[in-house]
Amino acid sequence: MTDVEILIRQVWSPDVRPLAEEAWRCYNAGAIRACIASTWTAVTADIITKLVRMADDGDNQAVPFRTTLTEAQSKGLSKDGVRAMQALEATLLDKASEFELIDSIGVRELERIREDRNLCVHPSLRALGDVYEPRPEVARGHLAVALTTLLTHPPTQGRKVIEEFSTYICDPLFVSTLPHIQATFFDRVRTATRSTIVTFAAKHALLELDPAGLMAAVEHADRMAVALLAFAQRDRELVRTAVAGQSERFQVLDGATQLRALVRLGDQDFFWSSVDQALVTRLQGLIRVPVTLSEWEPLPAEITAAIALVRSPFARERLPMLENQFAMLSWTQRLFVAGARPDPYFLPAVIQLVQEAASFRFGEQAGRVLVQHAPFLTLETLRTVLVAWSSNEQCRRASEMTTLAVHLLQGTTHLGPTRAPVFGEFLTNVRAIEGTSDYYSYPALEQALSNVGYNPSV
Repeated sequence: MTDVEILIRQVWSPDVRPLAEEAWRCYNAGAIRACIASTWTAVTADIITKLVRMADDGDNQAVPFRTTLTEAQSKGLSKDGVRAMQALEATLLDKASEFELIDSIGVRELERIREDRNLCVHPSLRALGDVYEPRPEVARGHLAVALTTLLTHPPTQGRKVIEEFSTYICDPLFVSTLPHIQATFFDRVRTATRSTIVTFAAKHALLELDPAGLMAAVEHADRMAVALLAFAQRDRELVRTAVAGQSERFQVLDGATQLRALVRLGDQDFFWSSVDQALVTRLQGLIRVPVTLSEWEPLPAEITAAIALVRSPFARERLPMLENQFAMLSWTQRLFVAGARPDPYFLPAVIQLVQEAASFRFGEQAGRVLVQHAPFLTLETLRTVLVAWSSNEQCRRASEMTTLAVHLLQGTTHLGPTRAPVFGEFLTNVRAIEGTSDYYSYPALEQALSNVGYNPSV
């Protein structure tokens, strides 16, 4: 499938899509004049459809256009009706620019299509009896321009799409669905509007600006950070530029706001575009374990989340003290840090937590964190942690662990059938110590293995 065919499938209006398809068929058939004429027809139909839609949706500025259109259409195929529609068509590109469906560059590009369409359908415009012979590449280019500039975009551009984006972020039922954010507020908006939206998101994610009282500024910033991550998956350099543009304002914020921004975005390379070495020193000072805290108490939530940034190679590069700080935490504190942001980086620490659990309660806590990290396990690390589990009585005989073993089996489906023998080895090791009739012989795990087609006794 060609790029043009993909774009045609993305045409916003279902009424205009057949016109774009017709233009493409004309091109493929070698009817180049017809292709250009059909492309312009699709452009005019699209602008009219969008302006009428805006009027129907309550845009008072679009109502006069809808009224003029209705009056022209009421005259039918009479001379007055044709003249009225011709006059309306002559203003369409200006109207599209006025309502921010296209920008000034878009007007210029679509104007070229209109001029070539006039040459195609009015051969008398050329002197000396020559007939205009458009080149195939010109027709294809015109169709591609029409699609990318206008036809694939919804009738919400400029200021209005910013308002809709802000409303979406503040929705009480907001769900952090990255593909939806990308499709709605990035993929189908103009390039200039994309930049505006990304800058808007970066500003709120870093600076925690008040969203006009619609919700708490901190929660709003968290949601904007989600949108920023979605946009970064489409154009990382655009996001990097937008974040770097907030550098001066971010540098002078209070420590609490800077720390929350670090937690929010510190695992992303583009975040560090707004951080110079002086601010790095400040951020390192903000990530400190309270000296009054005992080794059995969890760290404050923001300090826990900040130290959990050790999982990111970008954070480790700019904040080299993180690795040493994580290693020096107590058993309980390491457990909470690993549980706050599950990541492959924490697997060695999680295995160590299972090995070192000093009570049944600690064993269960380590088991829950291990289940959180199940998607990151390989066969080798799974075998290692299960050996540690079976060898540590505080894990092996903790009441919740028999259930957690089943959860771990379910959480490692990415390893496929090859994981079953590893769990079978675990059962063998446990039963060599506990016997086969006790609760701690893990009968629930044996049943779960049987359900996936593995018989440990064979």
